[in-house]
Amino acid sequence: MNVWKYTYIQFFKIRRRVIGKCGADDFAAMLFVVLLDCLFYWGIINLVDAFTGYHLVPQYEFLYAILFLAGAFIFGCIRNRSLCKGGAFDRIRKEVEAEPRKMLWSILSLLYILSAFAFFLLSVYLWGKKMLPVLVDIGDLLSFCMADIPADVDGLLMITFNAG
Repeated sequence: MNVWKYTYIQFFKIRRRVIGKCGADDFAAMLFVVLLDCLFYWGIINLVDAFTGYHLVPQYEFLYAILFLAGAFIFGCIRNRSLCKGGAFDRIRKEVEAEPRKMLWSILSLLYILSAFAFFLLSVYLWGKKMLPVLVDIGDLLSFCMADIPADVDGLLMITFNAG
């Protein structure tokens, strides 16, 4: 038993009580667990961007969006395979219902949910206020690596192709 399984089944039960029976209850509960994983992942991306000089969003918005969406998609695929496919839902449900320490797992599940939201919000707040120190400035590193490349790349290509 782990906190993801317990959160998955408890969210399934709560959703079923609130909304009623639906064909996609297990998938929706899996998406909630994926959301929690993504919050940790997105918080880590924000912190890495901050520690490397705040270059990712202002200069590479597309890369930033790709990192966010690709991570969410990968987490979704992994959780779908581990929590929904091949009869895993019924197996996990039996495991959770047979657990004798439900209070402990409820507290751990609640702590996991709250820590995921708190970590993401804290990382976004610290990133937005630029309160984190820059440990490695990627901008300086990139300019150092690109120093040998001529500034007029188009002219270099024209000379190369016209010379032959």
